[in-house]
Amino acid sequence: AFVSRVWFSDVCSSDLSSGINAEYGELSLEPLLSSAEQSELLRHSILCAIIAPAGLQRSRILSSLCKDERSQHFLFSGMLNNTQLGHLITHEQVSLFEKELEEHQLERLPSEMSILEAAVMEHNLLAISHIYISIKLNNLAHILRVTLLQAEKVVGKMISEQRISGHVDQIQGVVFFQSATQPWDDHMNVVCNKVNNVIDVMLQCEPAFIKERLQRYKC
Repeated sequence: AFVSRVWFSDVCSSDLSSGINAEYGELSLEPLLSSAEQSELLRHSILCAIIAPAGLQRSRILSSLCKDERSQHFLFSGMLNNTQLGHLITHEQVSLFEKELEEHQLERLPSEMSILEAAVMEHNLLAISHIYISIKLNNLAHILRVTLLQAEKVVGKMISEQRISGHVDQIQGVVFFQSATQPWDDHMNVVCNKVNNVIDVMLQCEPAFIKERLQRYKC
């Protein structure tokens, strides 16, 4: 009955939530089920995770699935690994993966894109944001295999939802990405500068001692 409820939730879900994915994953480890049934549930878990909206929660689920050795036996394991590692997903991988989807997972969104097409577009945009500092919108649209308007819309949407950091210069037609590690880098720069200031003060007070220590640690 629980398996039926999870499947029904999957069919009726418009966003293929992580909750459904977690239930599939949980059931794939159920000892009362046969290995074939466990494998099928794991397959559904992977399908739901890959076509879920790109973001931190999805990344955690994908990481967990990739650690499961059984995941590597599926034909679409390459797409799973690329998705988890944040690499660009190729058109060939999408075509292979699409054959695994159920009819309800191929439904069209209001944007006229399929759930899979939207998920891949968002994933590849996230991957691009880690590769490029800036990119022209027309080049971005070409890489994502979408129209210029679709590219601009998805960038604006993901920035507003804080799933990527950056801004769009509509006059120049350029997207500027900001590294998520920048606040941490800025903090480290402040700390390093303060350490250098302390060393400068100590050099003035105890020059011989500090020079001997710096030489010992090859600083």
